[in-house]
Formats: sequence, structure tokens, C-alpha cells
Amino acid sequence: MNPLFGIHAPIHGSYDYRSFLELSSIADELDFDYITVGDHFFLPSETYARIGGDPAKPDKLDAWSVLSALAAKTERIRIGTRVSPIPFYLPSRLAKIVATVDIISRGRAILGVGAGWHKDEAIAYGVKWGSHKERMERMLEGLEIILSLWLNEKTTFKGKYYQVLEAPLWPKPLQKPHPQIWLGGSSNAIINAAVKYGDGLFPLTDTPIEKLVDVLQRLRKAERKHGGKKPVMFAPAISYPSGIGKKSEWTNNVENCIRIRANLVLIDFTMEYAPLNEAKLFLKEFAKEVLPSFR
Repeated sequence: MNPLFGIHAPIHGSYDYRSFLELSSIADELDFDYITVGDHFFLPSETYARIGGDPAKPDKLDAWSVLSALAAKTERIRIGTRVSPIPFYLPSRLAKIVATVDIISRGRAILGVGAGWHKDEAIAYGVKWGSHKERMERMLEGLEIILSLWLNEKTTFKGKYYQVLEAPLWPKPLQKPHPQIWLGGSSNAIINAAVKYGDGLFPLTDTPIEKLVDVLQRLRKAERKHGGKKPVMFAPAISYPSGIGKKSEWTNNVENCIRIRANLVLIDFTMEYAPLNEAKLFLKEFAKEVLPSFR
């Protein structure tokens, strides 16, 4: 199977809604395969400084709202989060949101999930912040509820953190059996969750190749141990402009990811400031110079 390509697009700092929509629409037109966005109330202050925003005004558009708008504006590219922290959501509400975006996009939504990492964000917005173990437990319970709501006529679940009783969810997502689920991170707990529930794994942007190899080895080992389903897709991300490097280095840097059996390579525009016109030009040149070599 040929590798897939996508972008991780900013929805904060210097990138307002129109900038996001313009960059994402061009990715769709140029035959990129995925568009993902981060899902936060706000980010650490240094994040805004490096993308041309104001740290004193930590703006962040709502992820699923902009994806809903993007769903109606694009034709073929898959769209989703990298990632939505389930402990910040009522899982049944998240299931409904993703199902709706899947319908609007005619079957192109993906749900990226995680356990949450930004403690200040959680405390500021009244989200209970527990240990990593507790957040993982909440994430796993949330996934059980989301999948059951998508797959069954009614769902009853009585967990430690969440409960639903004879809950229906209609209309169902268009994708069968359900939209793709991706896990974000590289801990053994996240890897095991990806094998049990997921279709893909998102490691952190610009993770060194040797560490990506280790993550992938642990992922495949977990698959062999638990078995019974198709291999989990693996999607390293390379930042623009530093990670992807000079034009002469683009193909080599992508090949480094493909060589370790990456299924999807994302170009991350959220790590450093790139004016919209520069980012658009890069995508056009990348599509012309690099994509044909891997199609």
C-alpha cells in the first residue's frame, strides 16, 4: 500500500478560520489524504508566540466546529482531530458530534483521541485532572461508550466515571462499521488502546527516527500479543519549516518515515510560524516535487 499524506493545520494564533479553510481546501485540491487539527480550549503561551499569535490572548477555534465547516467545503480528504482528549468531553456528546461531521462530510470523519496532557487547561475550565492512570481509564471508558453508541441501537454502560442508560444515537455515522479512531501518544498504555480500539497511532511531531522505530516496534509487538484485527496505521508528523527542511531535503526526510513503515506522513504547520501564502506555496511545491514519487 502506498503511503498517505496529510497536514496538521493550525486553528489558533495567526491562523483564523478563513486562513485555516484556505490552507485546508488547497490540501484537498492537491490530493493530500488527511487534515487534522488540535482540540483544546487554549494552549501554553509559548505556542502562540511561535506561530505569530498573542500569548496574552490564547485564542483557539473549536476543533469540531471548524471541521464541520470544512466537511461542507471539501470533497474527498479525510478530516479529524489530533487529538480530542476524551476526559474533557461527555463521551456520548463526542459520539454525536463525530457522527454528525461524518454525515456532513459524506463519510470522511476520523476521531483522534487521547487522555489529555495540558493540566492548566483542565484546571482553568473545571475539568477534573487526575493521575495519568485515571485519565487513561476515563479515556477507555469513553471509547467503549462511543463505539457502542455508533454500533448499537441503544447503549447501557455503568463505569467508574461515565454512565449511560438505554441511550440511542441516531443517525449513525455513514462509515461502516464506524469512523476511524486514532490514538495520540506513544506510551504503552496508548499503544495498547490503539491495538484494542484504534485504526491508527499519532506519535508526537518531530519524534526522532530512532524513537519512532521504538514506538513502531512496541506497536507491532502489542498487535502480535493481542492479535485479531488489521494492523494499526502509523502516522509520524514532520514540522514545517524546520522538520521538513530545505526543498532539497524534502524527499529524503519523507523517505526516512516511509523506510520505517509509516502509513501516513503528516506535515505539521502548528509548530512554527509560516505565513499563509508561504504555507500554500509549500503545499503546491511539495505536491509537485514529492507526492508523485510515492503514489
